[in-house]
This record gives sequence, C-alpha cells and structure tokens, in this order.
Amino acid sequence: MAKILLVDDDQDFRTINRIVLEKNGYEVEEANNPETAWEKIETYKPDLICLDVMMPTGTEGFHFAYKLRRNEISKSIPVLMITSIHDKSDFRFSPEEDGDFLPVQEFVEKPIQPQELLDRVDALLKKDPMQKQKPKNDRGIGMKKS
Repeated sequence: MAKILLVDDDQDFRTINRIVLEKNGYEVEEANNPETAWEKIETYKPDLICLDVMMPTGTEGFHFAYKLRRNEISKSIPVLMITSIHDKSDFRFSPEEDGDFLPVQEFVEKPIQPQELLDRVDALLKKDPMQKQKPKNDRGIGMKKS
C-alpha cells in the first residue's frame, strides 16, 4: 500500500482528500504546515507528497519543495503540488518549463476532482520519480492559460 502525505493548512481539504485516497487503498498522513510535514517525512517515509503552496504565506509550499529536493531523505519523493495560487495571481507555473524554479513533478489547481487526484497520484507512483510531466494548458511562468 502506497503512503501519501497531504500537506495543506486547510483542514477541510485534507479531510476530503484523505477520505478519497484511503477509500482507494492508499495509506494517508496529514500535516498542516511544512515543519510538521518534515517530521512526518522523516518518520512516516511517504511514497508521494501532495503539497499546497500558500500555508499561511503565499510561497511557503515553494520553499518547502526546494528543501525537499535538496535533502537526501526526500529528494526522490514525487511531489504533486495542489494549489489555488492561479486564482489569486496571474502567475502560471509549469514543472516542464520552470523545473529549476518549481521542483515538483505535477502542478494542479484547486479544486481538484476526486478522480483527477486519484489519476495523478496513481501516475506519479508508477513513473520515474524525477521525471516531470507538463500540465495541460499551462504555458509557463507569467503566461495566462488559454
């Protein structure tokens, strides 16, 4: 059974997605901030991390993603970044085009539908953890989606 760590400061978001993931056979732990998430990474050793960007600052998730990639313990754990930053700014991020700036495998916007979450989690757990996939309709930093 794959282990997933949900990192988001929104309790409702964590609860809903935990239910979806557990109902589909995943083991799930939660963290409401990067500090707690780091403790869980060291003890729980997740196979995948679902990470928010804005917790509680606008970029805390980005900083945490950089920390993950620089650390031997976590550098190969796939990261699915799930955020509403696109609703709050004109910035557009793409792991394919902005990989050095955004060291995650997938980047999706909230709200995420249960089946899309399951599809993305399943795909990330099956592929090479350092392989990056270009999100649909995302043209890179600063570019509005068409």
